[in-house]
Amino acid sequence: MPDEVPADAPIPEPVPEPAPIATPEPIPEPIQPEVAPPIPPEPPTAQIPANEPIAPTPPPLPQATTSVVAPVLNFARDLAVKARAVIQNRKRKKLDKILALLDSKKNIGNDDVEKLLHVSDATATRYLSQLEKEGKVIQVGKTGKSVRYVRS
Repeated sequence: MPDEVPADAPIPEPVPEPAPIATPEPIPEPIQPEVAPPIPPEPPTAQIPANEPIAPTPPPLPQATTSVVAPVLNFARDLAVKARAVIQNRKRKKLDKILALLDSKKNIGNDDVEKLLHVSDATATRYLSQLEKEGKVIQVGKTGKSVRYVRS
């Protein structure tokens, strides 16, 4: 057994292998941007000297032309106001019919208003709600077919 090492013999430490020396890569030279040739200052113009301030321009004078747009807009506005007034007048007449029906009956429902005025369910509800907001009728019941309206 020649490979045996005596017990009191020192153990040699492993020697690290030298790292290969890396050769540094050459650093590329930074690319210089092309420099534009300097622009020469513009020579002063003959119209405005460099040392004089610009005079403010006067406001334009009002023109004496007649405009057609204003009367057309006024006409359209007036027409819209008249149309709105006519619609409100018709609606007021319908609300008065509902109140007249309430005078003749003790209480009415949504269906009664629909048949009286020949309107939809939603419109009848809207009319009755408006009368309720005005304080002319009182709603009895919360929702459904049991809702009735009586005169306040």
